[in-house]
Amino acid sequence: MARCAQWCKTLESMGTKFQLEFKVSQTSTAGDFYVEKAADPVVEKHNKLDTKKIDALDISAVILDIDPIPKFGKLSWDDRFFLEIHAMDNGEPHKVISQGQQGVKCLMWDTTFTFNVSQTSRLVFRVLGYDGKDSDPIPIGTTIFEVDELLQQNSLIKRPFLSATSVRIDGMPTLSFRAAQAGAMSSTGSSSLTARRSLDSFTQLSAAVNRTAHLNVQPKQPRDHTQNKRIIEDAISRASKYNDGDEHLYPLLVKIGIFVSVAERLAKLHPYASIAYSILATRYEVIRQQIARENGVIRLMHTMQETYDLIMAVDSLPYLYRRKNVIEAIVQQTIECAFFIRDYANTRGSCESSRLIRNSVLNVESQIKEFENAFKDLQHSFQSHAAVSPQLTVLKILEDVQDLGAKADFRDMHYAIDARCAASCAVHLPANSAAPPVDLITSLQSWVIGDSKESERICVLSGSVESCSAIALVVGERFQFASRLGSSYCFRGDRHNDTRSYTNLFPTIARDLADRNAQFKQNLWRAVGHNMSLRKTWVVKTQFEEFILAPSRDVVWNGPYLVIIDGLEMGGDEAARKEVLSVLVEKGAELPRNLRFLITCRLEDDIYKAFSGQSHILRRQLGESGSFAMPPDA
Repeated sequence: MARCAQWCKTLESMGTKFQLEFKVSQTSTAGDFYVEKAADPVVEKHNKLDTKKIDALDISAVILDIDPIPKFGKLSWDDRFFLEIHAMDNGEPHKVISQGQQGVKCLMWDTTFTFNVSQTSRLVFRVLGYDGKDSDPIPIGTTIFEVDELLQQNSLIKRPFLSATSVRIDGMPTLSFRAAQAGAMSSTGSSSLTARRSLDSFTQLSAAVNRTAHLNVQPKQPRDHTQNKRIIEDAISRASKYNDGDEHLYPLLVKIGIFVSVAERLAKLHPYASIAYSILATRYEVIRQQIARENGVIRLMHTMQETYDLIMAVDSLPYLYRRKNVIEAIVQQTIECAFFIRDYANTRGSCESSRLIRNSVLNVESQIKEFENAFKDLQHSFQSHAAVSPQLTVLKILEDVQDLGAKADFRDMHYAIDARCAASCAVHLPANSAAPPVDLITSLQSWVIGDSKESERICVLSGSVESCSAIALVVGERFQFASRLGSSYCFRGDRHNDTRSYTNLFPTIARDLADRNAQFKQNLWRAVGHNMSLRKTWVVKTQFEEFILAPSRDVVWNGPYLVIIDGLEMGGDEAARKEVLSVLVEKGAELPRNLRFLITCRLEDDIYKAFSGQSHILRRQLGESGSFAMPPDA
């Protein structure tokens, strides 16, 4: 039976969309790959869907319109309402339970619920009331949806809600929500015609790449490099004709997108490489418009293109796996330059950002030249099979910043040893634990690299201990590869002779960030360098304000940095974490847009109440197996 993998790269921004799609199939003969034309989406939509596992399904914006809202306790504030969603399938059932908020004639849930389901799964929504005492939950109503049906609707889903006989409700309540595959993007866009015209070119290119790689598997087969080279060159040439006038960024995206798909298999390259594509794709229109006359940036993109032309050359493909270290270095340098291009384009329309870059960064043209030289060095290493330096060429800060940062010494600031997720999470996770859903990881990655001013600065992910830690570990590894992991702090694992606590959480994060950014290090040292009392403070609010917020205010962050806090509920009891929750709620919105906090936890009652209804906090709740249990009383 053939095994199929389908790559679909979608670029959408400001009404513009490009979609690069091709399908590679592997027969039962080891190493034998051929290419099938992607199915017509218009025809496929009307065919009956086969049973298929959906990596992760998101349910969000759940609202129950109900009038009057049922009353159970003697006082209105005793009443609490819970949404219970069951994912019913042949496999292990999953569910989530989440407390809602009362609105005017409605109940609301501002959490995104994520499930592993198939297209034949069924979702059962139940709403339950609770009077704040030790009594059992009281059913309010229920409704059922087929997942297949949900995936065919792009707009808000709304359906009558069957109320239970135990409550009195006037009229017919309605339940509304949104459903989408995790990380899915809208399919609208004015340039979809360009994508359809380009599809055949990418299909032929993929076929040539796989035939060439197959020559290395069966050496007795004739090596027709000439024919494959002609096909590759012709496919790229015809793809370039449909670039809608963009001769710089679009061709680069084409080559990076195809490279990522091919290299993941031929060179066993880690899927983290997709970050390079996503950075440029998600801000395509802004970059395209802002750099139209920026000769230096255009020259850099052409040097990047030349690098990918080299490693995608037909003679190189069978040997990619032997040069994996060089390829990984190329991808990492691409990520660094992609963030530079994106952020530089963004600053063209921002006087404040332009001032920060002008005051903090060395001559931009010199910086671009250094990036170009880095790619040329990597080209040489690839051609000569030479070892590569692990040192990335990164955004250079002015020398006075570097000099002052070199004098900084934070050794007497509180620090938790071995609290990193890589050190702690991996130890307590079972060896056979399931891999996190790929779509969910991709969705979290998109949130981190997003650069909108309106984006949430904090994401709170709740679920089982095993699921949360696995996600923290994978996301941390992904951004560590991209040199974008600012800090990680895991409260889980063996706590014997442990130094982890809420009182050294933010000092640990601050010291890690100081190692990542010279400006941040300078600002932190200016604040605490001659103030031992401040350096050694145990006050959590002061730590967050003086160690995190204040040093980051005028920092140039070339791309995002991710901070991971895994197992927030395990740092102490409710009284101990009250100050941590308070400062994240009250001050978290002041975090710079390129500094993101991913927090995983079990959804304790105090954590739920603190983070509910906060516009700067994105809340996700994972479906998990287990019996129904009400959260503890407030």
